[in-house]
Formats: sequence, C-alpha cells, structure tokens
Amino acid sequence: MRRYNLIAGFLALSLGAYSQNLGLEGILNRVESGNPEVRVKELDVKIKEKGKTKAFKNLVLPPVNLSTEEDWQIVKDEGVGFKEIEAYIPIFQGGRMMYGYKKAGKELEMAQENSKLSVYTWQEASVNEYFKALNFRKQYEITQSTLNALEKQRNRLDGLYKENKMIAKSEVLKVEADIENNRALNLQNAQKERASKETLMQLLGYDLDKQVTLDEFNAIDYLKSLGTIKKVEDPKNTTLGKTQSLMVDIAEYDVKIAKAGLYPSFYVKPSHKFKERVGDKLVNRNEGIIEVGFHYRFEWGGTLDSVDQKKFALEQARIKYDNNIQGIELDMRNKLGEIESLAGQSEAQKKRVELLRENLKIDNLRYDNELVTTFDYLNSVNQLRTAEEDFYKLQRSLVLAVIEYENLYK
Repeated sequence: MRRYNLIAGFLALSLGAYSQNLGLEGILNRVESGNPEVRVKELDVKIKEKGKTKAFKNLVLPPVNLSTEEDWQIVKDEGVGFKEIEAYIPIFQGGRMMYGYKKAGKELEMAQENSKLSVYTWQEASVNEYFKALNFRKQYEITQSTLNALEKQRNRLDGLYKENKMIAKSEVLKVEADIENNRALNLQNAQKERASKETLMQLLGYDLDKQVTLDEFNAIDYLKSLGTIKKVEDPKNTTLGKTQSLMVDIAEYDVKIAKAGLYPSFYVKPSHKFKERVGDKLVNRNEGIIEVGFHYRFEWGGTLDSVDQKKFALEQARIKYDNNIQGIELDMRNKLGEIESLAGQSEAQKKRVELLRENLKIDNLRYDNELVTTFDYLNSVNQLRTAEEDFYKLQRSLVLAVIEYENLYK
C-alpha cells in the first residue's frame, strides 16, 4: 500500500509539473487563434477575398475562348491545333459587372466584421465555461473540508458508542448518512468541473485531455485593471453597427444589379481564325475579324419582378438597420448600468463569502468540541457553499457584461 501511494504521488506531481496555468487573459487570447469556429470565419474571409479578386478579373479582363473542336478524321489528317481564338469584351451591361465587383467588396467587409463578431461570441462562451469550472472546483474544496470534519465527528461518536457511553447509535448513523451525501455531492462536483474544463478545451482548440490549472479570478481587480470603461458615443461605428450598414449596402447593389437586366448588353468580340473548315478539310485562313453586337433577354416582366423583389429586400434591410442601431444603443446603456450594479453586488458578495468562511472556521472548532450540532454545522457549510456559488455567478456575469459592452463598441 505504501509503495502504491508513493507511485500515485509521483504521478500526481508529474502531471502537475506539465500542467499549464490558464487565466482569463490567456483564454481570451487563445480564442482568437485556436477556436475552430473562429478559424472557420477566417477562412470565410479568404473565400470572400477570392470572390472579390474574381469579380475584379471579370471586370477588367475579357474572357478568351480557344477553339479546337473537330471530328476524328480531320484530326488524323491535319493534326491537333487551334482553329480559332476569340475574346468577348463587354462595352455596356447596365453596370452589372461594376456593381458585382463593388458588392463583392462589401461582402468581403461583411465577412471581416463577422469574423470579429465570431471572436467576441466564442470569447464569451469560453469565459462562461471558465467560471463554471472555477465554481465547481470551489464547491469540491468546500465539500471536501466538510467531509473531513464529518469523518472526525463520526470517528469520535463511534468511539463513544463502542465504549458504552451515552451516545445513541442513531447519532452515528446520521453522521454517516451526511458523509455519504457529501461524498456523492463531491463526485458530482468533480464530474461537472471536468466537463466544464473539457468544454473549455474544445472551445480553445486544445486536446480534451490537455492538463491545465485554471487560475483564480477576482472581478474587482479585473475592473481596476481596465480603468475607466469607455462610453460609446456613436453605435453606427461599432462592429455590429457596421455589419448592419453593410447589409444595406449589399441590398442596394442587389437592386442595381437587378436593374441592369432592363438594359441590352453591347459587346465587342475580336477573333482570329487560324483555320476554317471547308467540306471535310481545314483550310488555313490566318485572318482577324471584329464583331460588334448586342443581346437583350426579354422575360415578360420577370426582370421588373426581380427588381421589385430586390427593392423590397432593400427596404427590409433599412428597417432592420434603423431598429438594430437603436437596439445597440439601448444595449450599451443597459450594459453600463448592469456593470455598475454587478460591480457593487460582487463587492458585497465577496465580503459575505469572507464572513461566512470565517464563521465556518469557528464552527469547525466548535463542532470538534461538540459545541454545535451536526445540523447547525452543515447549515454553516451550506451557507458558505451557496455564497461561493453566487459569488462566482456574479463574477461571471460582471466579466461577461464588460466583455459584451467592450465588444459592442469595437
């Protein structure tokens, strides 16, 4: 048994030596580079960059067609070679290509803003799991301390009972029942802490089995480190405001692109024929020609219907923009008030936890000396346990409120 304990202790020390400390700042930074959803959004930005590049090429570089299609007999007789090369150069398309390029630029900007919002969203989710894990760890520590006190009491009562002192068997059984209840509670606490840590690892893009030690956190110190929280003056310049504005811009370009279908397209098509088919033979021509033409697609009012659809979508985007800008401004006002309230609540709850922690130390001594009942002792434990849990909830709410507010004006 002694050899087993030494090995277990060595393994625990080894694991601890390779455990990485992780705090709030490290979590926020890691989300930017490691979160899988953030990386997906970054790739979406690259996709939109290629889309803009492609739209620019379509705008300034005419498509070129190389023709080399012949039946097998002519290929056997004449060999394989280019028969004709031609380029299609649009002169006027109602602005379709230009508006398509500008729309691609706005879509790229939208992807960039959405990428930022993705970072903010997953930072909030990661912070939430961080505080959940801290809370369950603290609950485990409190319950373990309770178990130690209860086991001492059980051993003392059991000794008195066996020595035929005036101790009822029921007193021993009650304490043993409390011990089993707290053991079950700590199994639950340990499982919930592990689940929160593993969820956090997944959000940060780490291996689920990565050894980390979560640093304790003090919300009041965190607020002091931030200094004065900047008040947002113009919600239109926030990331959320910019995304709403970009949605309107994109809808406007959709209308312009749809209207381009009302106009005929004019084009120039220079071409050069190297060979021309005469009967069953290819005859060398080596001749260049230029064609000028136009085409118009008539859809029996369908184009006008498409224009109207895009106009309705634009009106929707404008209504949503005005409403969402007001919503952002309202959220910012509410967040400021919420931060002030949560800061005061956290300070008060911190003092309450410290008082209850000191009270439990005194009750531990009194319980050891049989000056309080098990019921009264466990009541003190439960008060501290609840207060600690409420304190972590307040800290989590405060930090999330600060992060959400800061993200609103970024």
